Amino acid sequence: MGRFLKVGLLIVVGAIIVLCAVGAFWLRNPDRFLPRVIADLQKKTGLQVEIKHVELRFLPRLTVLVEGLEVKNPKPFPAGDFLNVPTLEAAVEWTPLLHGKIVVRSLVLDRPTINFISDPDGLWNFQNPTGPKNQPEHFSMGSISTLEVKNGVLLGSNLIDPSDRPGPIVLELRGVSGDLKQIKFHAPGHPAEPQTIEGNLTAATAAFGSIHTKDLRSDVQITPRHLTFNNFETRTYRGKASGALSFGFAAKNTTFQAGVRVSGIGMPYLLTEFDQGPPKMTGMMQGKLDVAGEIAHTSSPLTNLHGTGNITVRRGQMPLLNQNASMKQVERFRTADASGLPASAFSTFAGDAEMRNQRIYSKQIGINFYGIEVNGSGSMSLTGGPMDYRGSATIEKKQGFFIDTFARWFKGAKEKDGRLRFPIRLTGTLAKPQFFVVH
Repeated sequence: MGRFLKVGLLIVVGAIIVLCAVGAFWLRNPDRFLPRVIADLQKKTGLQVEIKHVELRFLPRLTVLVEGLEVKNPKPFPAGDFLNVPTLEAAVEWTPLLHGKIVVRSLVLDRPTINFISDPDGLWNFQNPTGPKNQPEHFSMGSISTLEVKNGVLLGSNLIDPSDRPGPIVLELRGVSGDLKQIKFHAPGHPAEPQTIEGNLTAATAAFGSIHTKDLRSDVQITPRHLTFNNFETRTYRGKASGALSFGFAAKNTTFQAGVRVSGIGMPYLLTEFDQGPPKMTGMMQGKLDVAGEIAHTSSPLTNLHGTGNITVRRGQMPLLNQNASMKQVERFRTADASGLPASAFSTFAGDAEMRNQRIYSKQIGINFYGIEVNGSGSMSLTGGPMDYRGSATIEKKQGFFIDTFARWFKGAKEKDGRLRFPIRLTGTLAKPQFFVVH
């Protein structure tokens, strides 16, 4: 079946069921023929299939109802289902049947669970591991006008190399509803022509790695090598996110690429996904991120994440620095609107970011501690390791008599036009930051 995104098998399985059932449409009890139908499906797909019940309706149109459809994972994948559909309903056109062609007006999947798994060799659990089965076909698939999903679940994960143990779920969508339009099939004996299938979906909840969202709405585009969520909008961490997310299946490891804009993101809620304990930063974030990478067959499949972005956080603080001695010393030089705020409180925090090798690098960061302007650069670990930022702080308000006193406190401070500027450094880790003035 190649690497055509895996929703394709779902369609094909449903269509084959229609094929087998239509052959016995004049029979009153199609369940008697389930063993033959199931055997034919297993020959065509090379996968273990189970069906509990089939029912035919002739008016107002020919409709095939299937209950309890299950497509099992092949070896070396763990026990379980690639596809589980409690109820499937296919409306079939009468006239094309006279010419040996099946045209499905609509295919409806109610509460399906689709669980995509990739092994380290690049095989997917929806593929026949023993190769294609060439069987004679008395009917050919024409097209499916509409494929509709109601309240489904979509999961994606990898097996861990080399043990083939199940890895963490990377992509998870729940409460999925949507439809795909105009799905066409090639004639028997002819190669499939590349096509683009488009549609839209909604999901009550969606997660990619550690990032969780809800109320997702997106356009969907499927090609033989890509699955793309275009123009998506979702709510996350008390804010909003929008953009595009694409998955590529041309290589052994699935690749991904995303361009995302965020606004109103609560920093404490976001940071909790990556590090437990007291919040490292508060405030509301907005920004733009472009990230990419591959999903590795390891217990940490997203470690190869890389990308660039720009963020701004407003009206926050860094709570773990509130008791820092140097931070408390410069607190007295803040503007009046900072009265009563913690020592680390800031009005704006803005900077660029480049992610690579499990670190974030910033060429320019600017922080306004209510009258104390900090500018610097540096990097921090994404895994709890060390960070190192260096820069300078400028007291915006002219201090007059206090300049000499302040200069005695902090060696290296320089005065210009009545304003002081002095070098600073931030080291330690996110859990134990250390801020000090460089002497």
